[in-house]
Amino acid sequence: MDHRFARRRLGRLMLAAVMAWLLTGCAVLPPPAMVGVLPGADQVRDRLEARRQAVKSFSLLGEIVAKGPGGEVAGEHRILGQYPDRLRAEIDGPFGKPALLLICDGTRLAVLNYGEGKGYLGPASRANLSRFLGLLLTPAEIYTLLSGSIPLLPAEGGQVFASSVPGQAVLNLSDDAGFKQGVIFSPGDYSVFQSWINDRDGGEISANFSDFVSLPAGRFPRRMLLMAGEGRELTLANDRLTINPPGLDPARFEPVLPPGVEVQELP
Repeated sequence: MDHRFARRRLGRLMLAAVMAWLLTGCAVLPPPAMVGVLPGADQVRDRLEARRQAVKSFSLLGEIVAKGPGGEVAGEHRILGQYPDRLRAEIDGPFGKPALLLICDGTRLAVLNYGEGKGYLGPASRANLSRFLGLLLTPAEIYTLLSGSIPLLPAEGGQVFASSVPGQAVLNLSDDAGFKQGVIFSPGDYSVFQSWINDRDGGEISANFSDFVSLPAGRFPRRMLLMAGEGRELTLANDRLTINPPGLDPARFEPVLPPGVEVQELP
């Protein structure tokens, strides 16, 4: 027993001596393990922009819910897009009844409201698109959002921060006009989870992307929620999502309405 006690006491003395030697600075402690270095803001902007431009066309099919001051409307959507700002949206209401046809070639807009039995033709301006979609956006901005990317502020630089969620980071941008933008993205493949932009007057528009699926062109969201002021929301839940489908006919984006439809010119 005395021998075992002596060995234990000797071991404790040796351990104390080693710890004292380390604490005196005679030994160099190993650095902490690196968990990854975040990319710079300029690199993030370049990669997000490259991802946006890689989507030359898309095809979406699924459910749509639009909310606004006038209430909520739900239905099904079939949406085609061709880079950079061509759009064709066919919206059906309850029981598959056609509700809205919207065609945009980037410059001109044609809309057929089946409920009114009336068509509309005019410039593809923010105001005219907002009249039917509830979002004050350009055709190119709408195309970008529907393709799973986000329009970025034309601002140089910015800041990148780590997120509290593993596998995510945050890009903050601001410009000289007082606009501020935040983007939550994946540093791995630069897919976007969320983005918001504020203006000087306190207004905000935000986009949330979820339910990602891996496609040959990368990882893309099947579900997106777009929110603007006055409680306006647009939700798309895509049962089918195709990125860069082959053989998309450009003629499908010509803003032409069926003959015999009463047409109102948009300003």
